[in-house]
Amino acid sequence: MSAVLNVPAFVDLHVHFREPGFTEKEDIESGVRAAAAGGYGAVCMMPNTSPVIDCPSVLLDADRRGAGCGAAYGVHVFSASSMTLGQAGRELVDFDAMDGADTALQVITGHGICGITEDGLTLADEALMRQVCAAAVRLGLPVMDHAEPELETVCRDIRLADETGAHFHLQHISLAESVALIRSAKEDGAPVTCETAPHYFALTSADAAPSAKGALAKMNPPLRSERDRLAILEGLKDGTIDCIATDHAPHEVAAKEGSFEAAANGVIGLETAFPVSYTLLVKSGLITLEDLIRLMSTRPAEIIGLPAQALSGVVVELETPWTIEARAFYSKGRNTPFDGMSVFGRVIK
Repeated sequence: MSAVLNVPAFVDLHVHFREPGFTEKEDIESGVRAAAAGGYGAVCMMPNTSPVIDCPSVLLDADRRGAGCGAAYGVHVFSASSMTLGQAGRELVDFDAMDGADTALQVITGHGICGITEDGLTLADEALMRQVCAAAVRLGLPVMDHAEPELETVCRDIRLADETGAHFHLQHISLAESVALIRSAKEDGAPVTCETAPHYFALTSADAAPSAKGALAKMNPPLRSERDRLAILEGLKDGTIDCIATDHAPHEVAAKEGSFEAAANGVIGLETAFPVSYTLLVKSGLITLEDLIRLMSTRPAEIIGLPAQALSGVVVELETPWTIEARAFYSKGRNTPFDGMSVFGRVIK
């Protein structure tokens, strides 16, 4: 195998570009530049901005900004809709209006949004969740659910998927028990998919200790045990876990300083996901490069109905070791637990 290959561009179903409202952490342009540097051809922005992406006007503002920035770097920028207005958990968004919005995604897939999610929060009201499910089934959209508390939410969502027929895409899976539940649900034919992130198969709770990476390894869900990490690896290997997302969550330096308890949750990941994943999954022999492309490109594209021809290629170099340097990132964020890690697999074009 050549050390330099052209592979399908990656698709990230879970990013936070912080615009509107929190542009000191990231904005759409800096997020797009980070995505391009990481080899991504499409990203799905989460709606927990300020204002929340809960109506067509906010959606279209973000979409136009994303289309303008994305065109310069070859990155499609899509948005998910929140479940409730203002993510307040009381009144549902007008999903028909959101899905009918004239966004860049509409031209490609016939949908104005890539999914419905309350990411950052979990909608606990089951009656409202059933209404979300009904809308998702009618419109043909995935329910991208923030599974916290994880086991309780995963159990509920699998049950709702069975009962309503809604496609649940479970976000940032991190527990061994969740992997087992999803595996069983898939065997039973439930319309469930899921994602994990590189930090959940690269790190454990020990990495969040003050003597280790501290708040740079603080996220929600938190890092888990070695047993959980191994279960995530097995889920990636056997196909239980459909895709690798980043949950790219940039913060300014001050938000990660001070005590661990007071530090903000979240780590960045767009510029490290491929090298960390290639090094730990492919170079280790756990899966093949083709498997990794499925996890990072073709499968996430399928989940949002994105045709393969909509994506460009990306050139990667596989055999030269290099060191991740947060100071060189295009993202505004430097909050990565992988700074200084020696890796293989580099996006070069």
